[in-house]
Amino acid sequence: MTILKRVAVAAAIIAALVFSAGLLAALGGGGVRTTNQAAADTPNTVHAITVSGDGSVLAKPDTAHVTLGVQIQNAELSAAQSQATDQMNAVLTSLKQSGIGDDNIKTVNYSINVNQDYSKGTGEVTGYTVVNMVDVKISDIDKVGEIIDAAVKAGANNVGGVQFSVEHMDALVQQAREQAMADAKAKAEQLAKLGGVTLGAPISISEGTSTPPQPMAARDVASAGAGAVPVQTGQSEITVSVTVSYGF
Repeated sequence: MTILKRVAVAAAIIAALVFSAGLLAALGGGGVRTTNQAAADTPNTVHAITVSGDGSVLAKPDTAHVTLGVQIQNAELSAAQSQATDQMNAVLTSLKQSGIGDDNIKTVNYSINVNQDYSKGTGEVTGYTVVNMVDVKISDIDKVGEIIDAAVKAGANNVGGVQFSVEHMDALVQQAREQAMADAKAKAEQLAKLGGVTLGAPISISEGTSTPPQPMAARDVASAGAGAVPVQTGQSEITVSVTVSYGF
């Protein structure tokens, strides 16, 4: 083989090796980039301090709901219904004379029950019981006892409990919410200090509210005429609780 041919063959071999090395490098480099990209797409772990906070505000109730009505028993259904209707109409007239509008009187129960005697095992029908109850919304708290007494005198012989509430409490809820958030932040700041970390901004917040009604025991209708029903409204407590997660 001549020198020129040997040089040409050597050059061809060198070119082939260079090409192969470049191809392998390209393939290898692509694999590295894919791995790096996958690592970059992995989300960072979120560190958080989660605490609860509470706030409460006391307020004097400005609204009362009273459940009252009639319960009539009679051997004849038609007689029981007629008596219940007449007696309930008298109660409704009394409520309206006390300043309660139609919009604030709502029927909550009307039922007819069959009374049976099982003492002899026969279940003999002995009569019927008709019940008619209304929910009365009273905005003048000072007149609650007076209104109940007047209704009882008019014929109401079934009086349920009284529940007091605050009609407009948006501003009170806002105050309780501010207290709850301040309480949560104070707890989170202490935990962050104890843990040796810097507290960040909230990353999640959830809230719950509670306004328990203030009940009063049922009225004893047997004492009608013994004077106005003593009513103590007490105070309603508006409570807000929050759960807050702070990043760090």
